Order: sequence, then C-alpha cells, then structure tokens
Amino acid sequence: MDPARVVSRNVMGYDRVAIPLPQRRREWVDFAMKFRFLIFLAALLAVTACETAAESTTVITPEPQPTVASAPTAVPAVPTPSVESLIMLQDPLDEPEFYCVDVAGFGSNLNLNSPLQAHTCKPGADDELFIFNAPGAGQFYMDAYDVCLEAEAGLLYVRQCSDAPAQRFEFGSDGAIRTQAADLCLAVQSGEGQPAGGRSHVRRDLLLQSCADVEQSLSRWLLPGPSP
Repeated sequence: MDPARVVSRNVMGYDRVAIPLPQRRREWVDFAMKFRFLIFLAALLAVTACETAAESTTVITPEPQPTVASAPTAVPAVPTPSVESLIMLQDPLDEPEFYCVDVAGFGSNLNLNSPLQAHTCKPGADDELFIFNAPGAGQFYMDAYDVCLEAEAGLLYVRQCSDAPAQRFEFGSDGAIRTQAADLCLAVQSGEGQPAGGRSHVRRDLLLQSCADVEQSLSRWLLPGPSP
C-alpha cells in the first residue's frame, strides 16, 4: 500500500481511502478559480446586456405645449394726484405765451366767485395752479385757496370741495378735459383774445361745450407743471 494513502474502514465495514492533503488542496484551489471565473463571466454578460438595452432604448422627449396666457385680472386704477400745475391749452392760438385756466382778478381784486377764464399763462401764480386727482379722483384742487373746480351751467367755477358729480372730470389721453356728469369738454371761446391789462396779457371766456362739436385747437390741454 502506498504509504501516502491512509486506509480506514467506515461504519459499514467497507474500506475508504483518504485522499492525500496536498492533492485535496489543489482540487479546492482549481474549484475556487473556476467558480470566480464563472462569476466574472456572468457579471460581464449582465453589463453587456444592460449597455445593449440602453443603446436600443429610444428616449422620446415630449414636445413643449404652447402656453396659454391667462387673461390679466382687471385691477381698478387708483389715480395718483399730480403735482401742482398750470392747466394750459396745447395750441397757443393768438397768444405766444399760451392760455391757461385762470381765476379772474389778481391780488386783492381776485374774484373766486366769478366764472374761470382762459388767460395768458403766469408761471408759478397761485391763481393758475391746480392739482389733478386731489383731494379725490377726478378733481382739480387749488391748494392756495382750498377750493375745487366745478361745472355749472356750461361754465367753470371754483367751489368748496365736495363729492358732487359736477366736480369730477376726466383728463383723456387726447388732452380733452371732460365732465363725468355729462359729455362736455372744457374749451376756450373762439375768435381773438381780449386785452386783460398788465403787459401784453389777453383773455378769453372758458366754456363747457359738447365734446362732439368743439374744435380740438380750442379744447386740448396740458399739465406742464408750474411753468410751461
């Protein structure tokens, strides 16, 4: 018997040959290497399969849908009071220094009870300065006398400020000043200006006339500030 082999008898009585230890180790090493190779091969196949699937998959990008703009919510406009300003006719007509809305008289002779007039503009004069949208929306306020413009019987006056519809005006983008109570526009009298004293000052009557009939040259206004 080969001395390298060990013969033993099992429980059934049969002879059993024990495999030498070095040979058993080699067999386990071979088995482990084959097992690792199989694991590596399986992993490689899995990676290859994933890459192939990724390449064959078509990514569909959805087309952007047009954005439907929602209708803007209407926000009521809150008028902001203007700065103190002349109310000046856009067309100079026969007065190179332009016509402005004016309180009749001057100084101690100022007459706040008379109808307003169109007069040669006097930059910075208290009796020609107004603030639009004060003290309320659509009102023309004279800070120097604490009064507001008011329409009455086709003419324009200054009265104590109130909520009366006759004190509410619209200043259109076309330069027309309209009463809110009726479709009447502020205009100067046609014809030629009348001498008003002073150096070369002239004046005209101020009227409230139908907006559909009045001439634009007589009824388009500006708020240039205290000076033209």
